Amino acid sequence: LDTDPSLLEYFKPHRPLREGLEYVDRNGGSNPLTLVVAEADGRPLNHKDAYKDLWTLQTALEEHKGVGTVVSLPLLVAEGRRRPLSFLVSTEHILKTLDEPKYGRVARTFITPDRMQAAFYLRMVERDRTRPRAEVVDNLRAVVRRSGFKTVLAGGIYRLEGDLAALVASSVTTGLLWLMLLFTIIAVIVARSIRGAAAMIVSLSLVPLCMLGGVGLLRVPVDIISAPATNICIGMAIDSMVHLMFGVRRAERDGKEGWSAWIAGREEQWRGIVYSDVIIAAGFAIFVLSDFPPTQRFGLVVVFGTIIDILGNLFVLPLLGGASLKRSRIHT
Repeated sequence: LDTDPSLLEYFKPHRPLREGLEYVDRNGGSNPLTLVVAEADGRPLNHKDAYKDLWTLQTALEEHKGVGTVVSLPLLVAEGRRRPLSFLVSTEHILKTLDEPKYGRVARTFITPDRMQAAFYLRMVERDRTRPRAEVVDNLRAVVRRSGFKTVLAGGIYRLEGDLAALVASSVTTGLLWLMLLFTIIAVIVARSIRGAAAMIVSLSLVPLCMLGGVGLLRVPVDIISAPATNICIGMAIDSMVHLMFGVRRAERDGKEGWSAWIAGREEQWRGIVYSDVIIAAGFAIFVLSDFPPTQRFGLVVVFGTIIDILGNLFVLPLLGGASLKRSRIHT
């Protein structure tokens, strides 16, 4: 599942906002990330050797595939050294000068007053990103480590989106597991038979399997907005299954058995199942008319899940729960 979609996926193609974002992304990156680093051995960063190491790190970050633009302390100092006779003064003197009010105290944006930590401001490229953001951040930490520094902090919108994507993926799997566990208890109580409970569990499992499988195969982004669609459809499926099982039990009380009871229960409940699911799906389908792609995907996934829900309840569940298991014998 693509639970960590590109920032571009949140906007419709061929729209001014999307085109502007794509232009920015092509020319330096569109997603900010901040790395705060310190010397691995604990030395301050205002001496000559540390300055060279910072330049090495600057170059290594710029060469990373996912990084667009990098602004850091070495660039700031290099800009200060463009002044005539600047070679006569030390790096510390340049930093103190840039920390004066007339220069907007810009130095403290890139290095702490004790000169122990420095910040690198990155603009990350979203186009053609194939790895999760969390993995990209881990790769950047490795780049920092190979350059002789340690990462004190990695933060910004890019990191936040990566953590959010991990939470979405975790909630999808964890939520489904708890729902299935709860439904197993409900199925045993409602069905009052091992076969009926197993049929309900298998039929319900088709909903997330088909929905998430289809979404994954089609590479439809699963973001924080569209992720709850699966749980909504599972809730609809549970409601329909419970009503169908009660219909089957009423038919059994009327003297019908096996497949005949399931046919009678389906005949009694199919209109309510179809009508209620279609009405609910129609309400969510209005999101398809939205100009915001995540809400569009949410509406489409709910509609897709509703179709699976109806087919599973009216056809798969009766077959699993009531079809005869005996094979017909051929007498010769």
